[in-house]
Order: sequence, then structure tokens, then C-alpha cells
Amino acid sequence: MNTETRNCRNCKQNFIIAPDDLGFYEKVQVLPPTLCPNCRLQGRMLFRNFKTLYKRNSDASQKSIVSMYPPDAPYKIYDHDEWWSDNWDAKTFGRDFDFSRPFFAQFQELLFAVPRFALMNTNSERCEYSNITNGSKDCYLIFGCVDDEECDYGHIVWESKDCVDNLYIYKSELCYECVDCLGSYKLIHSQECENCVESIGLFDCRSCTNCIGCVGLKQKSNCLFNEEVGKEGIEKFLAEHPLTDPSTISLILSKQKELRKRVPQRHFFGSHNKNVSGNHIYFSNNVLNSFDVKVGENSKFVFTGRKTVDVYDSSFSINIELGYQILTCRGNNIMLSHLCSDSSDTMYSDNCVNSHNIFGCAGLKNGEYCILNKQYPKEEYFGLKEKIISHMKQTREWSEFFPKELSPFAYNEAIVNEYMPLTKEEAISKGYKWRDDIPFSTGQETIKYSELPTDPKNFSADLLKQVLKCESCTRNYRLIDREVNFYKNTGLLIPSMCFNCRHARRMGLRNKRYLWPGKCAHCGADFETSYGPEEQKNLNIFCEKCYLEEMG
Repeated sequence: MNTETRNCRNCKQNFIIAPDDLGFYEKVQVLPPTLCPNCRLQGRMLFRNFKTLYKRNSDASQKSIVSMYPPDAPYKIYDHDEWWSDNWDAKTFGRDFDFSRPFFAQFQELLFAVPRFALMNTNSERCEYSNITNGSKDCYLIFGCVDDEECDYGHIVWESKDCVDNLYIYKSELCYECVDCLGSYKLIHSQECENCVESIGLFDCRSCTNCIGCVGLKQKSNCLFNEEVGKEGIEKFLAEHPLTDPSTISLILSKQKELRKRVPQRHFFGSHNKNVSGNHIYFSNNVLNSFDVKVGENSKFVFTGRKTVDVYDSSFSINIELGYQILTCRGNNIMLSHLCSDSSDTMYSDNCVNSHNIFGCAGLKNGEYCILNKQYPKEEYFGLKEKIISHMKQTREWSEFFPKELSPFAYNEAIVNEYMPLTKEEAISKGYKWRDDIPFSTGQETIKYSELPTDPKNFSADLLKQVLKCESCTRNYRLIDREVNFYKNTGLLIPSMCFNCRHARRMGLRNKRYLWPGKCAHCGADFETSYGPEEQKNLNIFCEKCYLEEMG
């Protein structure tokens, strides 16, 4: 098979389909894509709302609940316990397939009929204000968390404990305002670090302890802006620049930023890999054009995944073996589906759990041999499935992900607007929905930020009664008991911005999920990097070989 160049039917840009890609599509029996990888990614992320939450009533009990769906959403919304109860069965909404109509039109009608859970909190406890959680306990405003405990305010926090205000951290504890950090403990305002302990303002450091404002160090202790100063030097700096002074963190990060311009920078962040491309890939083999992968093999176009094997075009999915065009899924042989967990041999399905051999289903629990939620004998199921696939090929629906019209969310509600932002005018011109009434409050503040205690020792439960005003967007926000104790125990000030603005600031620190051509600043070797052209001019970006030789 030869490499093919195709033109994306959406953005009209050319994209490449490599021979290995064609082999994969043949293996999973789908047609090669008509959209480029970026447009395919955009189409999937439109279906995921992580952190836009609403107050509404349950359609089962009419009690007030917190939901990712607004009150006017055209769906039946149940709270967690109601959805998981045995009081209803998704198969009662089953229907025959109509060969005179397109598949997606029939599937949308099923989506409107079958109840959806208000928030996705699978195997989680006391995570009522978090969404898309799995195996987590006592987490608050954590979105996309896996196996976490007592973590607050964050996005993609996995296997971590007692962490506050983080983005893409893994196997960490007592971390604060960290981005893309792994295996770290008591790390503050740091980025791209692994196995670092009790440090502040680090960038791209490995196995460092009690360091401040350092860049690119490995197995170092008591370093201040890359100079060894001993324990006494660190204590002296913190005595002169205490964390209770709002200017201290700004000072540390500004000096770190200047240091980055002088110190060689790696073109790719990841470790324990073989034959990978993209960024933030760890413990993986043959994972290409992918970002934010923890343990992967023989996969491509994976965006945020853990334990992905033989997977193409996956977003926010874990523990997947053989998958294509999937969003927030877990299981084996899942194709063109959304929110399907602990399932196998699943196609074109949404929000199904522990179901196997299903096609075009929604809200199934423990389903098998079902099409549009109607159960069939095994032989009849496979025969009808093939007829529907032939029909979808004629209607040109086959192998395409769900169209944007089926998304429950407006563009600015969905996670897509954080990774691929559009203005309201741009979104509407491209046929996306937009909401102007996303809830927030202003003008209800009860205290000025300048009137708050500046000594963490004086933080008390009285702070929980106060309503604050974000210094960035002016919207109101409040504190919870656990975070106040966290600031008190770590000697940190109360944040002056609301969670959404803090999250946006962290998102702005990450490189884009895009690869540009680059050249090593040391040897001139070609590579692909997530650093854009302007960043390449301002930083000394090295290839992996030169970086390791220079930095150790």
C-alpha cells in the first residue's frame, strides 16, 4: 500500500494517510477518513462537556441536581443513583431500524428518548461537583479524574492525592498549581517535571529536591535558579521572599522564564518510550502523532489516554484495546462511540456500560446483541448489523463519527473550546451551537480580597462564609473547607482568581497539540516539535540526543 494524500472535506486542507493507517482501517473494517486528524479531533471533543455545570431538576424525581446538561436540554436527565438503579431498562426504548431513513436521524431520536446521567462519576464516591470521574473519592471540581483521592480544582488529574489546582498531573501528592508533572510530592507552580519533591517554580526537572526556580536539572538538591546554594541558601531566600508575599511566586517564575531562554530545552516531553511522536508520551511504544498518553502501544492520533493498545483517533479514553474514533471509552473493540465503558464489540453507541456486541445503542447497562436498544438473537443481530452497515455506506454515514448536530452541547460548553477555541461568530458560521446563558454570578462578593488574612496561620472556617470576586473576570467564587486547610498547611495564600480563570491560565502554559517542523539548535538535526515557530526563535530547542548529552 502507498501513502495517500487526501483533502479534508471540512477545512479543505490536505492530509496524509500512511500505509500503516490503511492497514489499520482495513483491520477494523472501516473506510479511510474524509476528515483530517484535527477536524476529526474537533468533532469528537464537541461531545464532551467537562466543567460547565448547571442546577436543574432530575427528570426522574424532580429533585434539584447538578448536571452537565442545562435545564432546557432536550434529554431526560437522571441523577447518579437514579440512572444506575434497576427502576428502568434502556431496552424498553428499543426500536426497529428503518432502512428508508439515515442512521444518524434514527440514532438522535433514541438519544432524546433514553435517560442520561447528570454527571459521569463511575465507581466514585462523594464527587458530586466533579465530572467524568473514575474510581475517585472526595474530589471537588476535578474534571477527568481517574483514581484520585481528596483532590480539588483540576483537569486530567490521575492517580493522585491531596492535590489542588493542577492540570495533567499523574501519580502525585500535595501538589499545587502544577502542569504536566508526574510522580511528584509537595511541588508548587511547576511544569514538565518528574519525581520532584518539596520544590517551587521548576521547569523540566527530574528527581530534584528542595529546589526553587530551576530549569532542566536532574537529581539535584538545594538549588536556586540552577545554582547549588545548600539548604541554608534556600531557607535564606524563602525568609527574604516568603510565600505569603504575593510577589514571591511572580519573582520565581519570571526568573525561571529568563533562565529557560539560556538553558537548552528538549523538543519533546516524555520518557520510557520507543518510536513515538507528539508530546507528553510516557511508557509507550509505537505511538504516533499523539498527545498526553500514559502507557500506549501501536496507536495513533490519541489525545489524552492511558493504556491504549491498537487505537486510532481516541480522546480522553483509558484501558482501551482496539478502538477507532472514540471519546471517553474503556474496553475492547470499541468503534465510533462515546461514553462506553467496560464494553466490547461496540459500534456507534453512546453512554453504554458493560455491554457487548451492540450497534447504535444508548444508555444500555449489561446489554448484548442489541441494535437501537432492541435485543436480537445472536445470528439475527450479526445479519442485521451487516445490512445496516451496507445502508450507511449508501447514505455516506459509515465510518464517520457522530455529526455535530447530535452533540448535546454548544461549542462554548464543550471541552473543544479550550483546546480549539472559536469566537461566537466563528462557531456559528461553522454551524456550531453557542450558549449565551452559561451560569455565573457577579456583584455578590461579601469581602474584598485585600481584606483577607495574609498569614495562612490565621485562616479559619469563617472564610467559608465569604463570597470573593475574581480579579481577572470579576465573577464570584467561594472556598471549601479542604482547600482552606490545604493553604493553611502549606503556607500558601488564597487564590485571587476564580477556578475558571486559574484553569485558563494553566491551559495557556501548555504547548498546543500540534507539531511543527524544527531544527536542533545544537546539531541542526530535523525534528517535529510542539513548540511553534516563534518559540523556536526565542528558545534553544535541542533534539533528544543533544539534550541528553548536554543536560545529562
